[in-house]
Amino acid sequence: MNISPSCMDETDPNALTVEQALQRILERCGPVDGSEPVGLHDVLDRVLATAVTARLDVPPARNSAMDGYALSGAESREGTRLRIAGVSAAGHPWDDTLKPGECLRILTGAVVPEGADTVVMQERVTARDGFITLEADCAPGSNVRHPGEDTRVGTEILSVGRRITAADIGVLASQGIGEVRVVRRPRVVFFTTGDELAPLGQPLKHGQIHDSNRYTLRALLSRYPVDFIDLGVVADTEQAVRDALARAGQTADLILTTGGVSVGDADFVTRLLQREGEVGFWKVAMKPGRPLAFGRFGQALFLGLPGNPVSVMATFSLFVRPALLRLCGTEPEAPWTLRARLLEDLRKSPGRTDFQRGILERRQGEWTVRSTGGQGSHQLRSMSLANAYIVLPSESRGATTGDEVDVIPFHSVF
Repeated sequence: MNISPSCMDETDPNALTVEQALQRILERCGPVDGSEPVGLHDVLDRVLATAVTARLDVPPARNSAMDGYALSGAESREGTRLRIAGVSAAGHPWDDTLKPGECLRILTGAVVPEGADTVVMQERVTARDGFITLEADCAPGSNVRHPGEDTRVGTEILSVGRRITAADIGVLASQGIGEVRVVRRPRVVFFTTGDELAPLGQPLKHGQIHDSNRYTLRALLSRYPVDFIDLGVVADTEQAVRDALARAGQTADLILTTGGVSVGDADFVTRLLQREGEVGFWKVAMKPGRPLAFGRFGQALFLGLPGNPVSVMATFSLFVRPALLRLCGTEPEAPWTLRARLLEDLRKSPGRTDFQRGILERRQGEWTVRSTGGQGSHQLRSMSLANAYIVLPSESRGATTGDEVDVIPFHSVF
């Protein structure tokens, strides 16, 4: 593969579209091998490796949907007077059988006894001297939850590949299930390159900047059920980069790097990938984030992200995130896109899809969006200010105030 053309060119016939690049990545990504049992306290966001079927009917018995009085539907007419035979509370059922002419004081969640099939709410009766009088008709069967109404024994309640939510954990607990088998965590090894990068807490020398990309990657990766290893900042030498790739390629399922994927004299990552690994593609017709290398090194898939911090976040959200989800055993959903009214003019050059940082707001019943200002790929604070991408198509030259534009809210891609 020839990787010599500059990434600064606005148009390149060899650059893939965003859609083509994502398709190629996902074609090579599959769920990692292996699974493990995990308890409910630690299973949030993990991906199920085996389906879960219901062991119990939920609810397991007829119970009351509210505080009131349990009675026979045949005696649920206005003016009926019934003797209060006892009380049924949640966890403390009344185990006798209700007789004609009787009712039972019952609380929400309590078992409805034999002889009763209806619960009348307490606000619709008058209670006095051990008796109630119904103040209105109550439809037979009202306010009673039936066994298996939520879940029946043998029903598949969670499918393979499901990313477990808090609600799912509640469902599992309601079944008495304390542990499920989930896909093992993919191993992600990452490092940054650049002799200009200085650690936090160290005064900057002339020509240095602090390393922000590793901290950003750690934060982004922490949202996914993966195990990650940070190899730190790797020096801009071919041997150092080769050693880091070799180490990562022996243990990782996915290698992530930032920097070193363009065509500069110190950009060793892509050259080593081409020479000693496998390059699937190198450039994507997007801005920010054009130099994006995808391939394989050793046993691991490889994604080489650009060095500029905004490009790191953009390429992570659009490419790394779906790859991680596929490795974790679940199917990534397409980003949620909505239409919003543009509040200012935006400009771009044709040839690349722009993902400009924007502020999405709801104004007078419609979605509006405006730019965060400077759109340079080095301007990381623009990502901090933004809550959405403004998507400008490859062939366009921008958009004008009042146009409707496609917008991707950040919460759907981070």
